[in-house]
Amino acid sequence: MLSFALNIFLWQWGGSQADTADRAKEQLSSTQQTLRVLQSKADLMKAMLGVGGSTEAEREELIRSVGGEEDMQAIIAQYQTDMAYFGQEVAPQDQNYPKLPEFLVSSIRSNNEILAKARQDVDKAQENAKRDVDNARSAQKVAEDAAEKAANDLADAQQKFAEERKAMKAQTEATADKLTKKSRELLAATDAAKVAEDEFNKKVAQLTSTIESQRQELNRLRSDRFESFQGEVTSVRGRNGGNVVMINLGAADQLRPNVTFGILDGDATRPEEADVKATIRVTRIRDSHLASANVVSRAGIASPIVEGDKIYSPFWAPGRRVKIALLGDIDIDGDGEPDNEAVKAQIRAAGAEVVETQVVNGQVKNLDNSVRFLVEGTRTELGDVNADLADVQEMNDEKVQQLENEGILIAAAQEMGVTVIPAWKLNAYLRTIDDSLTTPLGSAARGSDFQPETNTFQTRSLPSIYKQQEEALERGNQVRIRP
Repeated sequence: MLSFALNIFLWQWGGSQADTADRAKEQLSSTQQTLRVLQSKADLMKAMLGVGGSTEAEREELIRSVGGEEDMQAIIAQYQTDMAYFGQEVAPQDQNYPKLPEFLVSSIRSNNEILAKARQDVDKAQENAKRDVDNARSAQKVAEDAAEKAANDLADAQQKFAEERKAMKAQTEATADKLTKKSRELLAATDAAKVAEDEFNKKVAQLTSTIESQRQELNRLRSDRFESFQGEVTSVRGRNGGNVVMINLGAADQLRPNVTFGILDGDATRPEEADVKATIRVTRIRDSHLASANVVSRAGIASPIVEGDKIYSPFWAPGRRVKIALLGDIDIDGDGEPDNEAVKAQIRAAGAEVVETQVVNGQVKNLDNSVRFLVEGTRTELGDVNADLADVQEMNDEKVQQLENEGILIAAAQEMGVTVIPAWKLNAYLRTIDDSLTTPLGSAARGSDFQPETNTFQTRSLPSIYKQQEEALERGNQVRIRP
């Protein structure tokens, strides 16, 4: 009996365990169905977010598979409402949430992680269903809670996304209005700047024209001042056609004794083109505009000194010493060697001052409009001026630089209104005041000093270099290299 009772108890206990196992299987099947639904939901969420590249048909199939649930219907309705923001130019399969806020992406990732954990828990429940049914139920509960939380988070994210989209749209419109306003202001400012620039350019053109006219007039006035007659003969005294003359320069003109002038014909208009009748040296200042001078040389009896003849000296100016600058080598005796030191001595003997000019780094030193003449001697030669540029570049760099400096110096002199004359012209000026024919007058005079005059004035033959310079000056073919 005891054995029979034990068998009945074991049979009843076995039936109970079988029922428990069947219920566990049913719960497992229900859990799997729930997981499939959750998987479909997850796939739909991915399609909404543009993940996986699902087609429109696949997305419609997913919507139909999960559309029976109320919460999914709300999500799908909200999704369709949100997708209505896209225009017709966007393909349906490209309509998703690629720009959802960062926290929405994080929520979806968290949901995927929860779902993955749930799947792991279900798999573990399948393996340990008989031993750990309670754990399977707990995992199911956790999955359900997580799914509900994910749905709630998604709804919150959609609402916040809509709010931020509305704020962004308003900000975009405000920015567009500001941009339009700034564009109008920029256009107005550009027009005003253009008008101001045009006015400025007109003023610059006018001032440039005025400056150029004034510069030309200043150069003309300087040239007129430097190349004009300085006085005239008021009377002639003495024997042999007059050995003493009176001139209309005196103390008021700051004239001093021993200044030498050339006497030119009274009808002459330009001193540099007139023939010199005689050379006189001032001996005594008699009044404000009166002085006496001795004749130290003359051209001859064919050109007598008469009242009204004009006087001129390139080496004298009222109240100051005349400045003369030299450029290049000057050969006055035709021996092919430079005579610059001798020329400087003659200039100083005539009462003028020699200015030492130079060009340093393209800048002219010691040359200004107070210099009366820039005497141009022999220029630096570079050989055949028609040679190829490559041949010129192979020449001595020092000579090239020297020639460039000469060009810079001449250009600066012309800009300042300094008269540029060739060396032969300076030599002619110096010869007009040659005092080698000076005759003593007064108590020291001797009869032998006053022999009958003949036309002894002869033009000295100039060295070939001066003739070449004069011809080149007339042809205007001097080579100048500018920096």
